[in-house]
Amino acid sequence: MLKDASALFKMNNNPNVLLYTGDLPFKNIKSTEDFIKNYNHYDTSNMGRWAVCGKKQGEFLGWCGLKHHPEKDYVDVGFRFFEKHWNKGFATEATKGVLSYAFNVLRIQDVYAYIDNRNPASMKVVENSGLSFLTKVIHEGNPSSIYHIKNELVNVKEISTEETIAIRHQVLRQGKPIESCSFEGDNLATTFHLGLYYYGELIGVATFIKNAHHDFNENFQFQLRGMAILQQFQGKRLGNVLLEKGLQQLKQLHANLLWCNARENAANFYSKFGFSTYGKPFDIPNIGKHYTMIKNIANTK
Repeated sequence: MLKDASALFKMNNNPNVLLYTGDLPFKNIKSTEDFIKNYNHYDTSNMGRWAVCGKKQGEFLGWCGLKHHPEKDYVDVGFRFFEKHWNKGFATEATKGVLSYAFNVLRIQDVYAYIDNRNPASMKVVENSGLSFLTKVIHEGNPSSIYHIKNELVNVKEISTEETIAIRHQVLRQGKPIESCSFEGDNLATTFHLGLYYYGELIGVATFIKNAHHDFNENFQFQLRGMAILQQFQGKRLGNVLLEKGLQQLKQLHANLLWCNARENAANFYSKFGFSTYGKPFDIPNIGKHYTMIKNIANTK
């Protein structure tokens, strides 16, 4: 917010605050206001740096938040506080809150922190927040350490064909014979099934079958089938986690195209993931209207 410009300007003009950041101080209040006005990470990534304020007086103490790096597709956590508020636990408290938001609301699977090796205080903050040392690198020209924490609340892993059947039946084929939940291609060596676990409980499934659609020319196509999330867990961004993991694995396999026959009520979900609709809608008997939707894997970030 623009009302934070003055405080942000003052904080960033302390050389001790900027010592290990690689940032330059703002030239004046106007340049600080321009920075805030042009800060678009909330719009582009649904995340960003948030102001940290005192509970009683509302004083601006500093900031803490998340940043998505699309070029390497990772999310990091960062923080910066007025020097007078160092060593009071504010950075650790804020970082823990941001991580909780990342895992419980945004459903991010992995969060990283890049810390300059000359900055043991920040290393202590991320360690106290639950991150663990991963490796040493040269980051922005300086020897640094990467720390990492994984979302243990939500986990995606490969499962067997048999493990997909119960959720397929409950979500996609309710009231129909259990045999209808088995798909052609389920047991091919090139097929993989993903299971989404929440607090250790299997709550969602998706199947990726190497199968070329006759209307598309790409030579390495996969079909997404049987993607289903138990009803009580729908609308909580958990399907995003499942599909993102599938796309990651397809990129590792160097697949060119992913396509699916999406139910009418799921088309918007796939559209938000960058799928485009191909052709006209069609009916699958006893199930309903569907759309063929496609996504170019090579363009997936």
